[in-house]
Amino acid sequence: MVQLTEVMLNTSELMFEWYREPAITAYNRLEARPRAHDFTRSLRAEVRDPLWMLTRQWQLGEFTAEDAGTPIDARLVTRKLSVDRVQLGDGSPQTYDDSVPLEAAVEREQVPFTHTLRVQAAQYFLRLHTAALRQKYLPRYKTQYPLVQDAEAEFRGQVDGLNFYLATRRASFDGERVLAAIDDGTFFADVPIDAGDLVDMQRITAAFGQWLQRQYLQPSTAAPAAWDSSKLSYPVQAAAPGDGDEQVVLSAPRYPGGRLDWYSFEVDEGGAALDIADDDYVAPPPVREAISFLPVPASFKGMPNPRFWEFEERQVNFGALDAQTTDHLLLVFAELGLVYGNDWYVVPYSIPVNSLCEVQSLIVTDVFGDRLLIDAADEGEGNDWRRWSVFGLSNRDEPGSTNEQFFLPSAVGAIQESDALERVQFARDEMANMVWAVEEVIPDATARGINGHDAADKTAILPDEIADSPASIRYVLGTTVPENWIPFVPVHRPGTIQDITFQRAAMPTMGVPPREIINAKGVLLNEPGLPWFINEEEVPFTGTTIARSYQRVRWYDGRTFVWIGRQRQTGRGVGGSNLRFDQILPTESA
Repeated sequence: MVQLTEVMLNTSELMFEWYREPAITAYNRLEARPRAHDFTRSLRAEVRDPLWMLTRQWQLGEFTAEDAGTPIDARLVTRKLSVDRVQLGDGSPQTYDDSVPLEAAVEREQVPFTHTLRVQAAQYFLRLHTAALRQKYLPRYKTQYPLVQDAEAEFRGQVDGLNFYLATRRASFDGERVLAAIDDGTFFADVPIDAGDLVDMQRITAAFGQWLQRQYLQPSTAAPAAWDSSKLSYPVQAAAPGDGDEQVVLSAPRYPGGRLDWYSFEVDEGGAALDIADDDYVAPPPVREAISFLPVPASFKGMPNPRFWEFEERQVNFGALDAQTTDHLLLVFAELGLVYGNDWYVVPYSIPVNSLCEVQSLIVTDVFGDRLLIDAADEGEGNDWRRWSVFGLSNRDEPGSTNEQFFLPSAVGAIQESDALERVQFARDEMANMVWAVEEVIPDATARGINGHDAADKTAILPDEIADSPASIRYVLGTTVPENWIPFVPVHRPGTIQDITFQRAAMPTMGVPPREIINAKGVLLNEPGLPWFINEEEVPFTGTTIARSYQRVRWYDGRTFVWIGRQRQTGRGVGGSNLRFDQILPTESA
């Protein structure tokens, strides 16, 4: 055993002599050691031995670089098209400009008149009156435009809404009916208004007639709803006219709501042109520009400064990146900023919103007088395999193909969103072989969202003769589900025997006849007409959630827009309703 150990040691020493692995066991740091308090000479950074400096550069491989000359001039040729028309859903194309944010123009819907909004409109209308006019005409308003009385059943499950209704139903009047009378021109005759007060009341009604439009951004009554109930999304199309009959059509067929930016669109080369019905409308022509710029070095926080002995900005410290050995992307990003940061230049170019811009040519001149034509990163047959592109629009029905035009829509920046006025969870129930639309949040009379589970009636009344029966078993025709669970049953698409779609159905009230149909309480499930079909792929295994909420944004011209929009998000998986039919169950006494 001892001899074998000695042989193994000798063999390892011999192998170490033959095959030596390089290893770094120590390192030295080169740093200045000043011998005087005067740093004037040191700050000059004098080169004592130029040959040594060149030798060190050769050792470090700096002479093998292929850096070109610094750019001093850039010539840019662009072509800009103005996106001046949009089509929402199945409606007709209409003109569009940047006076309204694009999200607001697509998502806006009619603000429903809740009991709170009726009272709010009435109170604002009274504030426009003088004290004498208010005292004189308030009794007439209550008589001519009273609120609905004895409607407590409509507020079942709404605690705050019922309390507010009981407190204001006789103390106020219906502001919605006042607005309708002003629009119809019947207000002065219905109240009636005395002849001596006509001038003051005309001023008051003129100010009050546009109150709702100033408060909320709403579509015109003739505009169709942009929401597609079968796809649970907003289908949007936009177009930019070119030369002659040319049009570049941009399509966002499944905008889920929230943020409508350039990446929501794709170029529909085979799409139909969006023609404006107004014959007097003149489309903006394409604009071609040839501009010369001075390229500016790109800068970012934490970038190494090009000047010697210049203090760097400490807001970002690339040297303190907490990167592991597998964080390749983070290490590449740090190397790009620290080593190649001075190789990037910026050519400033401003384009207006709602523009579709294409860079047709870019020529850069360096300090050596050489001119170089810069091609797009994904241009050429040699780059087909990687398709690298930034801000490039995809071509519809052509996977992997991009367009070289940049779209700058009038999208919002920061946006304020209220709590959900309404939220519906679409979930598959595999045991019942159907889809449930669960109203998790429903709107109430106070114009807020309340818990739909708490407001739903979960009880089922059984007949007395069944409860008092001496039998040990009982027959159950069908179980029930809470009122806020609205069913969608699978059916075949019209004209097919294989494709499946979900059709809106209804649950009856289980218990003592007469049975009634349970209706949804929100807007989302009551808005579409019947029959209502939802495409099967819109409700995946993970489910989907649709929410309505108030959106508020401050536009760049200082105006404020408030509207109600919808947003679709991923659901929370499958659901289980425990819905069963034709059951034999033991009685409670058994």
